[in-house]
Amino acid sequence: MNTTVLVLGDDSDWESYERFCKQLQKHHSKKLNWVTATYDLLEKNELPTIKSDTIIIYLFFPFTYWDKHIEKEGYKGVYGNVEFYNKLRVFWSEIHRTLKKFYRGKKIHFVNHPLKIAIDRDKELTKTILSENGVKVPISYYTREYGDILKLIDQENKKLFLKVRYGSMGKGITYMEEGNWKTNFRFEDGKILSPRPDYGWTFVDITDNVEFLKEILTKDIVIEEAVDSYKLDDIIFDLRLYVFYGEVLYIFPRTNKKSAITSNISQGGQGRSSHFLKRFPKKVIDRAVKSGVRLAKVMDVNFAGVDVMISKDFKIYVIELNTFPGFIKVRRFNLSKRIIQRLENRKWN
Repeated sequence: MNTTVLVLGDDSDWESYERFCKQLQKHHSKKLNWVTATYDLLEKNELPTIKSDTIIIYLFFPFTYWDKHIEKEGYKGVYGNVEFYNKLRVFWSEIHRTLKKFYRGKKIHFVNHPLKIAIDRDKELTKTILSENGVKVPISYYTREYGDILKLIDQENKKLFLKVRYGSMGKGITYMEEGNWKTNFRFEDGKILSPRPDYGWTFVDITDNVEFLKEILTKDIVIEEAVDSYKLDDIIFDLRLYVFYGEVLYIFPRTNKKSAITSNISQGGQGRSSHFLKRFPKKVIDRAVKSGVRLAKVMDVNFAGVDVMISKDFKIYVIELNTFPGFIKVRRFNLSKRIIQRLENRKWN
């Protein structure tokens, strides 16, 4: 076997990297060599020696680096600002340079290229690229005048999301409609505060708190109109599509109670089985699949979690792109196994 897959991740990533490595322990390959390593080993220049001429590098999220250098303990700034994005881009540039140097002379393929992998963290840039390429995304507003926002929600009956531009996991979201403002930031003494734990971002009521609105408009945010989604019982929902090399491997429906702001699992959402999809016409699901595949192609990534919503008139809106989507539980769908199979069946020369 003249091709090796290097799986590079972080020991603290129990949700994705650890699940993938456990699947590899059960796997016996006749087509590819498989090796795993961590970013800690890369930093120490102790990556595994690979004799194969061709190397496929599969990158997982660097949680330890993120917690130590970006969203670190005691951080006083507002989550999801441009500093987060810039530091992450520098990190991936260094990873790219180190890997190319360490495996000099090898033919390297990246599942997701390190110089493109951080783009999902810039929500505005992502939306712009998608819109220019015919992918339907929510309507954006670019004002930073609080009076304009009040007019939109009070006079024009708009429902708005104010999201941090460089965030993920449903963190740093403010929802506004007439008589109902909620945020999962905290606001004390005129300052916006960011909860530290990943799962501590519960929504609180800030209805008519104009001082909060004025302050959030000074931060790195995107403002978009809420999708008038298809109504289904007493729940809200979206669909996460796991796209891998132009194929949707699995569609993961996520739901939450009707009063909730998002259906993110980290925000209290619940995963549903694929039987949930039978509640929609097949042609609608087919359109969602096409949108997910098109998005990954446009953004030039080979693996992504694409979050979509279905509007009341059955149009598909792309809400978010995730180049490091969390892996669902194996008992629901063995995503790791399917990815391994797809990598082994591809032609790499």
